[in-house]
Amino acid sequence: MSNFRPKPILRTIISLLLLAAVALGYFLSGGPPAGQTAAAVALAAPRGGETLTPTNTATHTPTNTSTPTNTSTPSRTPTPIPTNTVIYGDAYEPNNSLADAYTTAAGTALCTITLWPVGDQDYFRFFGKAGSAYELFTRTLSAGLDTYLTAYDAYGGVIAANDDYEFGSRASKVTLSVFSDGFYYARVNNQDPSDPINKTYCFEIAEVEGTSTPTVTPSPSPVPGADECEDNYNFDTACLIGANETLSLNFVPAVGQGPDNDFFKLWIKPGILYTCETLNLSGVNDTNMILYDQNRLGLGGNDDKTPGDLGSKVSYLSTYTGWLYVLVGPHAPPVYTLSDQYTYSLTCTAVAATATPSPTPTRTPGGNGGGFLPPPTPTPLVLPTAAVATPTPFLFPTSPPPTARPVVQIAPLPTATSVSSPQQNVNLDVTVYYDSNLNFTAELTEGIMDVAIALYDNATGQLLAFGYTNQAGLIHFGPLNTSGMVRLSAPFLGYNQVIAGASATLFIRVAPRPLPIQIP
Repeated sequence: MSNFRPKPILRTIISLLLLAAVALGYFLSGGPPAGQTAAAVALAAPRGGETLTPTNTATHTPTNTSTPTNTSTPSRTPTPIPTNTVIYGDAYEPNNSLADAYTTAAGTALCTITLWPVGDQDYFRFFGKAGSAYELFTRTLSAGLDTYLTAYDAYGGVIAANDDYEFGSRASKVTLSVFSDGFYYARVNNQDPSDPINKTYCFEIAEVEGTSTPTVTPSPSPVPGADECEDNYNFDTACLIGANETLSLNFVPAVGQGPDNDFFKLWIKPGILYTCETLNLSGVNDTNMILYDQNRLGLGGNDDKTPGDLGSKVSYLSTYTGWLYVLVGPHAPPVYTLSDQYTYSLTCTAVAATATPSPTPTRTPGGNGGGFLPPPTPTPLVLPTAAVATPTPFLFPTSPPPTARPVVQIAPLPTATSVSSPQQNVNLDVTVYYDSNLNFTAELTEGIMDVAIALYDNATGQLLAFGYTNQAGLIHFGPLNTSGMVRLSAPFLGYNQVIAGASATLFIRVAPRPLPIQIP
């Protein structure tokens, strides 16, 4: 009899078919049934002699299919910023003044606005149509914000204000009735002094039905006649003026009720003396002027030219190529309704200058406040002429006759007695100036900067001090402990002066010289 046993082979085939069927069902259903894992439907490999009977066959019928029932309608609420994001500024900055107000419109909501840092204020503007009314309001305030809303007319006059428009809320709202077309403004600031980081609000304008009579405070009548350079209220908006050009101007502000500060810019080149001045002032006007260099650092200023002349005048000897800025403002800001009466003219002239120095008068040494003395006639420095040796004819040596040896007696000299010089403290003030107006007086705007000044002991030639003049042409030495006179030297100007007193004030004058008509 054969040992072939068909039953175990048949069992093995059946087991493999079942395994294949289960695997096929697994992949067709996209994975295990709901609530089961892949391990729950895996079959163990058959072992010889065992009867494999499936006992955990699962029916792959979806049982967790649900119909969506929570479909939400999109809302107008702004998308929240993640809580781990620190909020400082907003996208509408800079809007910290009427001139920088962010432009919006009725029907527009601006959100995620901050009032950071402490003291920040936000300005907005919108165009209003005559016969319409508008509600301006803040909403969706973060805890810790308390807005205060102020509304302005087209001329910067306050027409409405509000802090908390309803009980329990720190939001603000005002209503404006508009009777003329134009831009209207709103300012929002925070009444809460706490740290405004991560605190935001929304600002919105809504057009509502207008009223037949005005409900707002009337604003002053607009003053006509803002000059052609407006709006030139800062360095970036400075009005261009050319050399030897004259502009007719006034202090009427372009926006709001002032004050009106007028900025101008003039293109300059080195080695030229520029003088800007205001003239033709109206009877009520009084100007003030400041010059700034290309880095917007102050060079000098002037209020009144002379007693009785309320115009302003400042000169600058240029040392660079670039912009020179001129700021002109009223000495006392005028009342808005009278600002059109504050008229003036501005002119800037250019005169070629030379840096050739000349001898200058100095004060009497000793610092006793004496007046100016005529400059001493400079003594030319004469170098000693080198002796010219007379050629001696060459003689052949001959035997000289013997001479008697001299008898030398050495006698000791008396011991020198040292004489101590008295010590003194020297204080010295030096001013180097370019006398642009030829009045032999050092004015605040005529100082020459970065002139090297050295101080030597006049007896020994030892260097005692060294420095450079500041923006006003000034430098101070002292107190220096010396035993005698000192010598002051300005090498660049070829200037030397011996000072005998304990203190002195020196003025080194550089006189203007005309350039030749043509360069050879």
